Amino acid sequence: MATNVSGCLVKILLFLLGAILGTGMTAVAGVVMFVPDRTTVISVEPTPTAPGVYVKKVERLVGGTYYEIWLGPSADRGHVVTVPNGWEHDPDREVSSDGVRLKFDNGGEIFVPKASYS
Repeated sequence: MATNVSGCLVKILLFLLGAILGTGMTAVAGVVMFVPDRTTVISVEPTPTAPGVYVKKVERLVGGTYYEIWLGPSADRGHVVTVPNGWEHDPDREVSSDGVRLKFDNGGEIFVPKASYS
């Protein structure tokens, strides 16, 4: 952008405008790169004895893709368990009076106490 301007005040105003626009563009780029996009891929509604189980695929431009399992009364509220990389995202669920045990095909287990999601 070639402008033929003269005067100190005009140059200072153009510099400030450029600084404001640059800061705004950096903020937008940061939001696009780091804010995750969550999509519910599996949904099991709650019962009187068990919490709802919602498996969400989380995609980020920086950081890749991973899965979360939300245990609670609804898909937007509950205890979040991040599934380790390389593990399946649909484990078997065993509900007991103490909590929920998530059992994965590779032999891994994650136990979530009832106090965490109720």
